[in-house]
Amino acid sequence: MTKAEKSIALFLAASVAGALALVACQVLAGGVLAKVLDVQDADVWAGLGLTRFGVFKLGLFLAVLPIVLDAAGAESGLRRLQAGLLTTALFAWAATSFVFQDRELAATYALLGVAATFASAFEGWRRWAASAALGLVVAATLLATQGQSLAAGKNFGAAIVLGLAFCGPAIAAVVFAPAAVAAALDTVETRLARG
Repeated sequence: MTKAEKSIALFLAASVAGALALVACQVLAGGVLAKVLDVQDADVWAGLGLTRFGVFKLGLFLAVLPIVLDAAGAESGLRRLQAGLLTTALFAWAATSFVFQDRELAATYALLGVAATFASAFEGWRRWAASAALGLVVAATLLATQGQSLAAGKNFGAAIVLGLAFCGPAIAAVVFAPAAVAAALDTVETRLARG
């Protein structure tokens, strides 16, 4: 296997792992919404296009954007921003037009992609903070587009739960995937060199 092939294989593996982790986050967030906040979690997820959210859908999103951000990572910040936003727009359009026929899901992808693109501009612990903060923004935006008033206590709580338990981890998965893949690739090459 060439280095590019190994890198793509690792990105795909990371996307599957990220998708499974986000499914767990969805279950956790749904439980908090239903039990603690007494919000119909099924309605919230359906409004985001996430009803019966298949792992392959998450994996597709998590595989596409990090590869582009990784390719643009060596370039300037403006280049990374342009690549991330363009890829997000194309992916959301293609997902809506050809793959899922689901406008809400495409809107969720677009917001998460834009947030991940901006979060990738930060370094170190600031990336974690940006992922969490932008996760809250995305969740609040998604709920507001459903006509939910964030002034209501339950909706405000739902935005916080969705932001910290689902949107934030989704953004972090995209942002940190290139570094995780690079570290894994270095580990694989080191072990192969030892024989």
